Amino acid sequence: MFILGLCAFALIMTMTSGERDMEQTDRLLNRSYQTIVHIEQISTKVETILSVQRGYLLSQEQHFLDKYQEQKERLSDLLAELAVLVDGYPDQESRLDEMRNYITEFTTRLEERKEDATLEGIVRTLDDVSIVNSLRADIRRLNTAMLDVEYQHLNQQFQNLDQIKDQYYKTLIVGIFFASILLVLLNAFLLNAQRKRTRAETSLKGVEERFALAVEGTQDGIFDWDFATGEVYYSKRFFAMLGEDRDGYTGTKEDSQERIHEDDLQSVLQHMREYLAGKEPSFTHEFRMKHASGRWIWVQCRAKAIYDKSGRAIRMVGAYTDITPIVQSKEKLEVEKRRALEANEAKSQFLAHMSHEIRTPLTAISGIAEILDKQKDTLSEKNQKLIKTLNNSTTSLKDLVNDVLDFSKIEREEIELEQATIDLEALFEQTISMMSVKAQEKGISFVFDYEAVKGLPFTGDVHRLRQILVNLIGNAIKFTEEGGVTIHASFDERAGDSYLRVDVADTGIGVAPENFDVIFDRFKQADSSVSRKFGGTGLGLPISRKLAVLMGGDIFLTSEFGKGSTFTLSLPGGGKAVAPETKTNNNPQELEDLDKELQSLSVGKKVLIVEDYHGNVVLISHMLEELGIYYDVAENGQEAVNFWNDCDYDLILMDIQMPIMDGITATHTIREQESENSKRAYTPIIGMSAHALSGDDKKGIKAGMDTYLTKPIIEIEFKRALAKHIDSEKRAAA
Repeated sequence: MFILGLCAFALIMTMTSGERDMEQTDRLLNRSYQTIVHIEQISTKVETILSVQRGYLLSQEQHFLDKYQEQKERLSDLLAELAVLVDGYPDQESRLDEMRNYITEFTTRLEERKEDATLEGIVRTLDDVSIVNSLRADIRRLNTAMLDVEYQHLNQQFQNLDQIKDQYYKTLIVGIFFASILLVLLNAFLLNAQRKRTRAETSLKGVEERFALAVEGTQDGIFDWDFATGEVYYSKRFFAMLGEDRDGYTGTKEDSQERIHEDDLQSVLQHMREYLAGKEPSFTHEFRMKHASGRWIWVQCRAKAIYDKSGRAIRMVGAYTDITPIVQSKEKLEVEKRRALEANEAKSQFLAHMSHEIRTPLTAISGIAEILDKQKDTLSEKNQKLIKTLNNSTTSLKDLVNDVLDFSKIEREEIELEQATIDLEALFEQTISMMSVKAQEKGISFVFDYEAVKGLPFTGDVHRLRQILVNLIGNAIKFTEEGGVTIHASFDERAGDSYLRVDVADTGIGVAPENFDVIFDRFKQADSSVSRKFGGTGLGLPISRKLAVLMGGDIFLTSEFGKGSTFTLSLPGGGKAVAPETKTNNNPQELEDLDKELQSLSVGKKVLIVEDYHGNVVLISHMLEELGIYYDVAENGQEAVNFWNDCDYDLILMDIQMPIMDGITATHTIREQESENSKRAYTPIIGMSAHALSGDDKKGIKAGMDTYLTKPIIEIEFKRALAKHIDSEKRAAA
């Protein structure tokens, strides 16, 4: 029926469209006809005007003059009407404009004749005949050209009308043909449906008998509710489920409702009303019913309603299932899940707190170590060794904290990967410069062959790729006492995709086959003696492998115990170029340029340091003093707000976790007061926090911070942020 209606609609629309096309063509035919009539009348009027004027000139009779004026006015009307008819036809409009010019000049000449009716004027008029005849010829020429075009239009419209009529009748015939076929198919379908219904009714009795046998064998309690009589049939299993020894029984709905827990009864009735009203697609509900022993059991009721032709429910059939063991197991799982979530949240809070507590003093330690390292040339060799040891220890502690936090982020699925084109040659050279020094210190060889990937594009997260390489190569160097470490980079093709492959081979202690999986577990190494001898937390390899998997790749191991190992990193992304990585690397030249820029910008600038840890105040104030920047120090957020109210600062360096008022609250307070006081200038705020878990930076930015730096503060990142935000002119331009 739907298809038939759709076809009928399409046929009607086609016929309507055909009628519209014919009406449009008819209008165009009428326009062409009217245009031809007007063009021919113009030619006639021109000749009539010329003839009448000659009669007037020869006889000087008034009626010739009156007729002359009448024909001129009619000619003017014809030109106006013809302009309306040719509107939208540029070629005809152009000819009409030209004809109007000739007619204007023609009538002007005739007017001159009329005004000079003396004998001498008549003589001059006879001399002017050639000019008038020339104008009349031009008018006839244009008249003929316009008639030719209109006759062409007329012929084309007749042809179009014939085509539209043919298409209209063809469509009508095809539509009637297909409609007849659809009617035949519809009748066949209805006859087939009727036969199926007859067969279904014939077999219904057998189905009901089989259903009765199935009910007897099931563990569900069956009910059959007849809405007309109000009677409900309950199977034997229904009573057995409730601890009663009774056969099948026909009673009322109250027999089951009396057994439902009072806290669940209204919910059951409401759900049933909504289902019968058509608001719910099915009736499935879980609730408690009273057992003969006095305890409460959980049941699931599933039911289906049967409706008459008017849509009124006349019967409802369903089943009760005892789900008490399932509910108990679910409750137990919920308790265990809640405990696990609480434990995981406690762990996350602990990691965040640990990160803050370690990173806060670590900022001061690493910063002071960097300051002393700059001044090492003025110190004795013994003190230089102490500074070197301090820097190495600080780096190790940073790596430890970062590993623990990275693993926590991976477990909580909070790692965010970047996608950018990586300069593999530059990345590998940076890795060589870092790791070759460690190899030289151990007296082992170090070879990194990346000739096969030079100049080839690779897309991925450059920071995470560098982290994986440093972990793998660092492990290889750490566990190699003799021989050396060899790295080979290349591209593999797999299933049409290009994969970066980096093999890190060493001649170290190797790994026994039974420990291949163990070394990729967190906080585990092949055996305890390895940890005692070589140190480490056992997090490097697990983190590297999880990062590789997140990036769509993996890390594979081949090893022979006592002879060495080869770790193979495989990552997709070759051959695909996106926006290049533009982040500037830390280098001495950039640091020197930043110092010069900041010294030129720092004149008259004043910064507020908000920090409760004295060691960090010493470090930050030292860097600001070197740049010639004045500063004040606030030990908590409330002091920071008070200082800001009393003084205009060019920049605020805001710690996050502080007593009395934290940095987030202080930032939010400052931003609120700025919005309330339009005369108060905007003050940039750089957040500095030891919190390093995912989302900490977003909280700071949301509160109104302009930039967020994670402790321990890296000097070049700190100075980049200073250069970006301390210059008021740059801020205004931004």
